[in-house]
Amino acid sequence: MMREENLDCIFCKIANGEIPSKLIGENEHAIAFLDLYPKAPVHILVVPKIHSENILLLDNSSILTGLFELIREVAATSTDGQFKLQFNTGEREGQSVFHTHAHVLSQQSK
Repeated sequence: MMREENLDCIFCKIANGEIPSKLIGENEHAIAFLDLYPKAPVHILVVPKIHSENILLLDNSSILTGLFELIREVAATSTDGQFKLQFNTGEREGQSVFHTHAHVLSQQSK
């Protein structure tokens, strides 16, 4: 279910500037910031500014385009061009924050 904002969602609070984060990039539809618990030397989260629980429920093409544009920008500027892009969908598959988000992970920064 897609909503403008979920008042209890930590990623909504980060996107709204209510919780500080190490901002890496931003566009009209998405925001990118460093993961607090990195799993690689480069670990950046890219999240849409609008709330949706997971990538399957994010069906707005403009927001999806903005999300992927920011993913590409972050990967180009923050990695050496080799990286993993990961979406965890569902608790069993490792999703711990139920707001759509992509992990950009790399062993090498630019």
